[in-house]
Amino acid sequence: MVFRSRSSKVNLAVIELISENEISSAIRAELRAWLSKENYRKKSVKSLDHFAKIGRNWQKKLSLAGWLGMSWPKEYGGRGLTLVEDAIVQEELTAFQSPQILGLFGISMVGPVLIRHGNSQQKHRFLSKILSGDEIWCQGFSEPSAGSDLAAIRTTAKECSGGFKINGQKVWTSFAHLADYCFVLCRSQAGSERHHGLSYLLVDMKSSGITVRPLKQASGDAEFNELFFDDVFVPADMLVANPGDGWKIAITTLMYERVILTFSRQIQSEKLLRSLLKESHILREPRLSFELARLIVRASGCRALAYKHLESYRGHKDPGPEGSIDKLLWSEMFQDLARFALKYNINRKLDDESLHQYLYSRGRTIAAGTSEIQRNIIAERILGMPRA
Repeated sequence: MVFRSRSSKVNLAVIELISENEISSAIRAELRAWLSKENYRKKSVKSLDHFAKIGRNWQKKLSLAGWLGMSWPKEYGGRGLTLVEDAIVQEELTAFQSPQILGLFGISMVGPVLIRHGNSQQKHRFLSKILSGDEIWCQGFSEPSAGSDLAAIRTTAKECSGGFKINGQKVWTSFAHLADYCFVLCRSQAGSERHHGLSYLLVDMKSSGITVRPLKQASGDAEFNELFFDDVFVPADMLVANPGDGWKIAITTLMYERVILTFSRQIQSEKLLRSLLKESHILREPRLSFELARLIVRASGCRALAYKHLESYRGHKDPGPEGSIDKLLWSEMFQDLARFALKYNINRKLDDESLHQYLYSRGRTIAAGTSEIQRNIIAERILGMPRA
């Protein structure tokens, strides 16, 4: 592993990590060459629907050029490489200031889960459309009484002729109003408790009995939603693996979320950090420049640790509990970074953007498992400490 720094004119650097692997270096160079020929210019996003349109079109272009799902098997549209190459693509897209692709949940969570646990029919039915953005996915995990304690879910999936009928409620479901499908964790065994008797179902969002209600956030965005299921029929072939395997598959989903999705968000958040390096009044004031330097060190440490974990997956090893370290350290660093930008009114011409980033950052220590949950996982599954 080589550490290379790109310094500002006052010699404050954000560390960029470059793998020495020849394949990775070739992928980076190839993507940079491809991006240099693109005519894309950063556009002002006018609404959530506009964001979705831009993100879907950009995903289609990237997919057609073979830049998504680098770690996926070639037969499903990938290149058969590793999560390191997926990360390199995310780095270069961020440096290019490209739009965020719309189907990030599908690519970072659903796709890897189906490759690992899905049957042949499910893989051929869904994977190519996940990569292309032709089908967008949302996540049906959290419930009003089962957020961080996911094992407390109550949504039921009762077996019926030809499949299952789902009843219950999900909440904090990102982009549910735009999604074509939802991966839903349900209690399929009557009377079961906690981690037992759960199943993992792939649900068509156009199914009769689904109600979607938007939830407006403090930031003003309405990407979150409540989902209500009223006797929603799901065909039997939309069950992933076997009845009762839901918890095992949910854990796989969360491990990929805390590694791949967190890495994507981590490097996207560095846009704010890099913008602060351009603010000359910070660099002239010792107290502010010292605080900014500490944030740079934390961000660089988060990136270095994430790369260390990604390197360990080169042999196609699945992500494990170490992703909780990445998620915990990044989400808390990002909150402090956004707080710094807002507190000192850094983006003087972009006050609304600074406030939006700060409000958005508050949710990052909650989504994908709260900081408290991450600390428990680290203590129990990595350090071997007894349960609290």
